[in-house]
Amino acid sequence: MTKPTLLIVSIDTEEDDWRPRRDGVTVENIRELPRLDALFQGLGVRATYFTTYQVAIRDWAAAILRELHGGGAELGAHLHPWNTPPLDEPFAARNTMLNNLPAALQRAKIERLTATLREACGGRPMAFRAGRYGLGPETVTALIGCGYRVDSSVTPFMSWKEYDDGPTFVGAPLHAYRLAGDADVRIPQPAGPLVELPMSVGYSRPPSRVWAGVYRALSVPALRALHLRGIAWRAGIVKRIALSPETDSVPDMLTLSRRLMDAGVRHLHLFLHSPSLRPGLSPFAPDRAGVERMYHSIATYVERLARLTPLRLVTVSEAATSLQPATEPVEAASHC
Repeated sequence: MTKPTLLIVSIDTEEDDWRPRRDGVTVENIRELPRLDALFQGLGVRATYFTTYQVAIRDWAAAILRELHGGGAELGAHLHPWNTPPLDEPFAARNTMLNNLPAALQRAKIERLTATLREACGGRPMAFRAGRYGLGPETVTALIGCGYRVDSSVTPFMSWKEYDDGPTFVGAPLHAYRLAGDADVRIPQPAGPLVELPMSVGYSRPPSRVWAGVYRALSVPALRALHLRGIAWRAGIVKRIALSPETDSVPDMLTLSRRLMDAGVRHLHLFLHSPSLRPGLSPFAPDRAGVERMYHSIATYVERLARLTPLRLVTVSEAATSLQPATEPVEAASHC
């Protein structure tokens, strides 16, 4: 009997400000979460809310999260290093990537965020996502030392090197795998205590590892001015797709889902950011119509996916427990 595909939905639950800032931070978008969660409840989705320090320190926002948790959602940790104490580093673009900070400072920020979430939400978070996907070897070591069981910062096929010297995840597995720290986060370490549960990213044509090479070739600086990558997308030759209603259409998300399932990946991980729930806070929802389109996309995607394959709707930690990561990747993109 075919095992059901695990569907995970996670939300980066964070401040209103799309660009990093330390002063004048607001979190009004959190007031939109009950509506989102009502949609999830109707669809049977068990969401995971990766929550930042700035959200957790507001009593009213923490109360909303506790209510969501009481309804079956998971509360995870989401670290924005630029406004999570201790603020011992200069406020600089490169320092917004957690992996660029000294190991001891990474550990101190993770400890502070963990303690704050435990106090605010009444439970210790077991799942983590780095802000701006800034996961590095020292981050993994700190997470293990702080008792985390799951990380979900990896975006396969994507490099953040051009964005303030962030990490590259080109070559990372598409499926869940284990990490032990102090090593390349793209390389599975079968004995590692931390499960990495990647977000779902891939290409419109199989096999993804081949098209990843084409995509990189079209992206080199010498060809960038020709806009060949965009031409390839519009012509339907190849497109990189993220399983996110913020950036991709329902047909594209279903295409990606089929490609991943055909490759033997047992989980699909849809993700979005909480500022997109309020018009004008993120580039993905500039107006009320954009917000409504996103709600419609989530519902339509889940309903159509359920017609394609048997589904089991789980939180991030539940998925990590169920998948029991294998020692070898099913499919991975080629390393740089």
